[in-house]
Amino acid sequence: MKYLILLLLLTTAGHYSFGQDKTLLQQSKYFDKELKQWTKNFSNFNLSDFKIKDTLRFDNNSKQDFNSYKKFISIYKPIITYSTDSSKFIDIYSYQLNLEKKGNHYEANTEIDQAVLLCNPKRKYWNRIYFGGYSQWIDEVIWITSTKFLLVGIIKSTDNKKNPHILLGDTDKQTLIEFVNTNKSSFQKDKGYTSSKLKKIKIEDL
Repeated sequence: MKYLILLLLLTTAGHYSFGQDKTLLQQSKYFDKELKQWTKNFSNFNLSDFKIKDTLRFDNNSKQDFNSYKKFISIYKPIITYSTDSSKFIDIYSYQLNLEKKGNHYEANTEIDQAVLLCNPKRKYWNRIYFGGYSQWIDEVIWITSTKFLLVGIIKSTDNKKNPHILLGDTDKQTLIEFVNTNKSSFQKDKGYTSSKLKKIKIEDL
């Protein structure tokens, strides 16, 4: 009897682990295409090395003022990322860069922290969904559907190496599934990563 119980436990554990991997592996085409330049910045990058760490709720504690919406769009529209149906967007730059127009270019008044904002103009929702400090930040955002998206970036290890960090978001559930990399030999190269989106506007000294 005890052998049967042991077999059932092992089978269940194996099924649970496979389920974790499959969640992210189902999005592999995005890492092979839109996020290819990001993945190339890491040594030994492999999606199968990622495991679910936690499910986070959207922060929802930094509501934005829609009176500033038009001014915001006039500056950041080229570098925000719209959902597949264009009904909402995610902004990973405005808080960190704090851009100011100077003639034909922008100047950045950078912050060490980063706020990730989600906006749905029709529903008058514009709030922070995630916050990163000096030890972790988001490099890119990709929409999978009109309600689901990927946030990819880095999280620093205790030895100060930049390990890949992935979040799978859902605007309906208002959750972020957090994935961590179990391969300690996978870390970002010294040069780091700069999104091609930032080339859409002229930012001095960035």
